[in-house]
Amino acid sequence: MRKRTKAIKFLGILLAFLVIIPVISIFIEFGTYLYQAFAGSDLARLEEVSKNLNHFFDFLFLRFVKDTFIVAFFVLVICYILGVSTAYLVSNYNFYLSKILENLLILPLAIPAYILAFVYVGIMDYGGEFQSIFGFRIDIFNIYGVIFVLSISLYPYVYLLAKSAFKSESMAIYEVGKIHGYSEFSIFFKVSIKIAMPSIIAGLMLVLMEVLSDYGASAYLGVDTFSAGIFKTWYDLGDPYSSSALSAILMFCVFGLMYVEYRERQKSKFSFNQDISDFIKKRDLSKFKSTMATLYCLIILFVGFILPLLWLGYWGLRDYKLFEIEFYMLSLNSLILAGVTGIITTILAFVLCFVARVSKDSKFSFWILKASSIGYAIPGAAIGVSLMIAAAFIGNIFGVAILGVSFSVLIFAYVVRFLATAIYSIDGGFAKIHSSIDEVGYMLRPSYFILMIKLYMPLLKQFFLLSFLVVFIDTIKELPLTRMLSPFSFETLSVKAFWYATDERIYDSALPSLMIVILSLFVLIFTHIFIKAKNAKD
Repeated sequence: MRKRTKAIKFLGILLAFLVIIPVISIFIEFGTYLYQAFAGSDLARLEEVSKNLNHFFDFLFLRFVKDTFIVAFFVLVICYILGVSTAYLVSNYNFYLSKILENLLILPLAIPAYILAFVYVGIMDYGGEFQSIFGFRIDIFNIYGVIFVLSISLYPYVYLLAKSAFKSESMAIYEVGKIHGYSEFSIFFKVSIKIAMPSIIAGLMLVLMEVLSDYGASAYLGVDTFSAGIFKTWYDLGDPYSSSALSAILMFCVFGLMYVEYRERQKSKFSFNQDISDFIKKRDLSKFKSTMATLYCLIILFVGFILPLLWLGYWGLRDYKLFEIEFYMLSLNSLILAGVTGIITTILAFVLCFVARVSKDSKFSFWILKASSIGYAIPGAAIGVSLMIAAAFIGNIFGVAILGVSFSVLIFAYVVRFLATAIYSIDGGFAKIHSSIDEVGYMLRPSYFILMIKLYMPLLKQFFLLSFLVVFIDTIKELPLTRMLSPFSFETLSVKAFWYATDERIYDSALPSLMIVILSLFVLIFTHIFIKAKNAKD
């Protein structure tokens, strides 16, 4: 049994190593380039590297840092305000449409930020709907436009986690606050927010990771964030060295954020209310306050989901390409890629979670799953650059061109990027399986393969579905990886929509964007209903 346990651990380490190849390759390339330049005697190469470095740090680096910091800071502030305020309202008060709005406020997640950028450029265009109604237009081709679309697209991350925290707060805490003479406003700021802070910070961390990963909205609206800068230095400036340097710096920043978040979580201890009967009870608002609360939530929902969906539906369904085979082939390309990625990622996540489960070593289990999940924290542009470097290196060794002709690199990039979400889904399923079931299985002394197939797979079928759906929709929406690594003459909905928009054919981008939103919306609603039904059953 010990030999089999060592073998299964080795399998887990091998799979985790494959997943972190992008991280390794980018630093190897960065270090090798510097070593060859400064340790060699090639003065021409040394001068070229010196010029690239000087140009990069004199004219590009500080601009990328400044724009990324400004965007990240204001998006976090706005997402904090929108997410926490709406979550607190729907969790603590009864007001007009509150039950409906509680479910609808997550829907902006169905619209990727780059599609929101296309929509609002179309709405604010010269002669567009906004100018026709109000007589003036707002230019969003700037950093304020990026902050706006990212904020309205990402606030549901904070909303979802804050809502769960607010709903599980104890009624006794509220009553104690009232006894001490605190107003509702004071209880919100002095008590509720502080108790919910771990969940709020977790939501903000997700928002920050998404901001650092964003390419489509930033590139389209002309803002030089890190991810957009990686593309610009690689493609527009023809400078792969600066691009790899920027990717390495961005990865260092992400690792630093992950470490700080992990250390803070380790130092802090929180206790959560487990008595369902003692959960916070909703209070009724006056007619005026109820109207204001409803209007506030409706405005956010209208700006983040209803208006963009109406605009996409109006222009998308009028597009003659709706009746052309090319559009459906484009949709089929996206569906096939998403389906294959969803299946492979779910299988890999299941194997890794199984290895962590049967190893009976808590530290090994923790680090094997953390290492395998690291791709989600790395921006897609950085993963794309690192895999291009790795694929070129492998191609040179074996004399085979991989990039541009093979789907394998693209699918592998998707797996690296979205494996964390699959692991989260399936590991949650394993957590619900009692350890006594493991012991019964071990008594029969089957092989690990039989244990996987006969014992765990039937128990985890619903979590496989959840994992597949989440990875499926993330793949449909993914832009930078698809644009960098897809084979020649192969296009997906996201790439086509972005290509139309950057070619100033903004209305032509509506149809592929609409299809992405419809698919995302379907999966989002299905997943929400599925999780809600499971929680009620449990």
